[in-house]
Amino acid sequence: MSKALIAILKNDYGVESRGYSFEYNNIYLPICSILGQDNVILFDFYSELKSLGKNGMNKKLKEIVIAEKPDFALFVLFENEFDEETISSLRNYTKTISYFIDDPWRVEFAKHWRKYFNYFSTPDYYTYQKYLFDNITNVIYSPFGFNPDIYKKLNLEKCYDVSFVGNYSPFRRWIIDSLRKKDISVNIFGRNWGKYGKWASQDDVVRIFNQSKINLNLSNAVYYDLKFLLHSVFSIKDWKELVLLKKNKEQVKGRHYEINACGAFQLSYFVPGLNLIYEIDKEIAVFESVNHLADEINFFLENDLLRNSIADAGYKRSITDHSSVQYLNNLIKKVLE
Repeated sequence: MSKALIAILKNDYGVESRGYSFEYNNIYLPICSILGQDNVILFDFYSELKSLGKNGMNKKLKEIVIAEKPDFALFVLFENEFDEETISSLRNYTKTISYFIDDPWRVEFAKHWRKYFNYFSTPDYYTYQKYLFDNITNVIYSPFGFNPDIYKKLNLEKCYDVSFVGNYSPFRRWIIDSLRKKDISVNIFGRNWGKYGKWASQDDVVRIFNQSKINLNLSNAVYYDLKFLLHSVFSIKDWKELVLLKKNKEQVKGRHYEINACGAFQLSYFVPGLNLIYEIDKEIAVFESVNHLADEINFFLENDLLRNSIADAGYKRSITDHSSVQYLNNLIKKVLE
C-alpha cells in the first residue's frame, strides 16, 4: 500500500473555531479512504508555522519526508508559507504535487509555484486545456467532487422553500434583497451576514441541502451586473470589498457537487465547464440573469415533479461520476504510474 504526506490547513483558514477546512474534508479524508489512515501523514503546515516559524516549519517538513519516505506528497498551498528551495529539494525523496484550488484566477501565484513540484493539478477543465496548449505536460485535471462520507441524501422533509448556504458578499446580499422585493424570502446560512443569516455547522449544511426545495448557488467572484454596480455607488462598504476582491474569474466550485450529492435541487449561476459535469436543465438548473431569477424560483416552486426529477438525476450523476474519492484515486494513479 502506498504512503502519502498531505500538507494542508487542517482548519478553515487556519482558525480552529471555524472547524475543518475544505481541503481536510475533501482531500485528506478521501485520500485516507483510498490508502488507509495509517498510510497518510497529515502535515498541518499553518499550525506548524505558528508554532515553529517559517524556517522551523519548512525544516520539520523536510525531516518528516526524509524519515517517512512517502510515495508522494500532496500540497494545498495557501499563501507563501513554504520555502521554494525546500519544496524543490523534496523531489529528491518523493513525488510532489501542488493541488491548486483557485489557479483559474490566482494565475501568477500558480505560475510561480508549479515549477517547484513534480506535478500540479487544476480543477478547471478550460484552464487544464490552456496548460496543454502551452505545452505544459505535468498538469493533471482533478475536479473537486464531493466527499461521500459527508454529503449524503437523507430523505428529510422539506422545511425551506429557498435556501442559500455561503458567506456574505455585497453581490450575494444584493441578489437576496432583490428577491425579497419580489416577495421571495431566502433562508441564509453562512458567516458575516449579521441579522440576515446564521452560521451552520458541516452537519447542519447537509441537513439544509436536504430540507430545501431550492438551494441557491450564488457567485461571489465576478460583478458584472450594472444594476448592482449602480447600487454599490451608495455603499462605502460594498465599494471597499469590490476594490479588495482578488477573484476575477468564475469556476466550477465544490458547492456544485455537494448540493447535488445530497439529492437536492440546485439553482446555480452559470459558469463555463458546469455543462461538462452536469447536464443543464436535466441534472442541474441555472440562471443567467438576476433579472429573471425570481421568475425561475417561482416556476420551480410550483413544479414539484420537474424539480424533483432534476434533483434525482443530479444525485445519480454525482454518485456515479463525481465523488472526490474517484477523482483523487485517478490523480494518485497518474502520479505513481
